[in-house]
Amino acid sequence: MTDAFKALRADTIARQEPRMTTTPAPQPDAMNTVTPYLVVDGAAAAIDFYVAAFGAVEHHRLVGDDGRVGHAELVLGNSRIMLADEYPDVGAISPTTRGGSSTSFTLAVPDVDAVFARAISLGATEVRPVADQFYGHRQGTLRDPFGHQWGVSSPIAGFDDDTYASSSRAAGFEWQQGAAAAGEHDHQVKHHDRGDLYYFTLPTADLARAQAFFGAVLGWRFDDPQSGHASNISAPPGGVHLGNTQAELWFAVPDIHAAVALVREHGGTATEPVHYESGWSSECTDDQGVRFCLSVPAPQYTR
Repeated sequence: MTDAFKALRADTIARQEPRMTTTPAPQPDAMNTVTPYLVVDGAAAAIDFYVAAFGAVEHHRLVGDDGRVGHAELVLGNSRIMLADEYPDVGAISPTTRGGSSTSFTLAVPDVDAVFARAISLGATEVRPVADQFYGHRQGTLRDPFGHQWGVSSPIAGFDDDTYASSSRAAGFEWQQGAAAAGEHDHQVKHHDRGDLYYFTLPTADLARAQAFFGAVLGWRFDDPQSGHASNISAPPGGVHLGNTQAELWFAVPDIHAAVALVREHGGTATEPVHYESGWSSECTDDQGVRFCLSVPAPQYTR
């Protein structure tokens, strides 16, 4: 079983190639660039806990002939975690065996108080209570029954970089923005003002036919036959998508949480903002039921 486990871990690492989404929509089967791998003493019970407490969905598990889970994958929102039972002979040891873990995880949820309370009722232990934090999230910290520590968190609406900087100073920290973050902010401000249409897709029942049609009529180029993204459209970029019955439009905003609050204030509806590889996104309707999406685009989706 040891050799099989080693081969399994090597295979899962090899499969974690970054896959770029072609539209700002969740890709539940796509791998994130970095994926946490948990080792637990009692993987089957841990899977049940994460499903019940955090709303995870089990993707699959591999069970060895000795009954241990050699590998499992769970989907939480737009993210995925992997886990396995202990295999001490190859150094796979859980926090309960080690006497504690040096790694913690942050779980973004729409209602931190409800999720935190549910996890506690299912056997988690409170480390720090839920409270509004200076860094712009309402967050509490708990330790799950298997020794892993989770920060359960919901963003505070309207919290921007300026607020973060001032609240950090009040808490005794100097807020310093990295070059990558500064470049992302400048790029988005320069190329996407509030309300700009920055991405669109058109619905189709046959992706190949749609690619052929719009390629011939409008000159759209599809470099990937499995993707609806037209690689040569720049103002704004867009393409086609399978399955839906209407076009989808994404409008750029500087603050997704503030924009969602305005949608609701003026009679529309909006889902809680979610951060994807393509940036922050929320699905909305106006006060007459017309669908649209709001987003703070990631750099690869700006021009």
